[in-house]
Parts: sequence; structure tokens; C-alpha cells
Amino acid sequence: MKQLKSNIGWLIDRSKYDRDFIRKRYDKSANTISTWCTGKNYPSAPILWDLAELLGVKVDELYSYEEEKE
Repeated sequence: MKQLKSNIGWLIDRSKYDRDFIRKRYDKSANTISTWCTGKNYPSAPILWDLAELLGVKVDELYSYEEEKE
């Protein structure tokens, strides 16, 4: 079975923005941004679209699928 994997943290780390900028832009806590980066939680659809544009990627590049480890 495939599992959804967040690429948000990786993309932020390689962008000109830091997590604190992202936190302030979306008025979220540092913990919330961390859960987006680890895939434990997901941003709303409007935030996904804005985040993808900000990071210069397509929305589907924010996540990828990988085989679930047994």
C-alpha cells in the first residue's frame, strides 16, 4: 500500500523562505507548520495552492507517494 509523504519541509528548506516566514504568512503555530512538514497534518486547500505558488512548484509536488513500510 502507498502512503502520502509530505515534501513541504524539504521544499521550504530549499526556498528563500524559512519556517517562521511560513508560520507568520498563514498565521499558524510553529507546531502546525512542523506537522505539515512531517505529513502528520495537512494545510487547507487554499493554503496548499498559495504555498505551492510561493515555493514555485505545482500543488502535486507538495506531496509524493511512497511504499508503506511494514
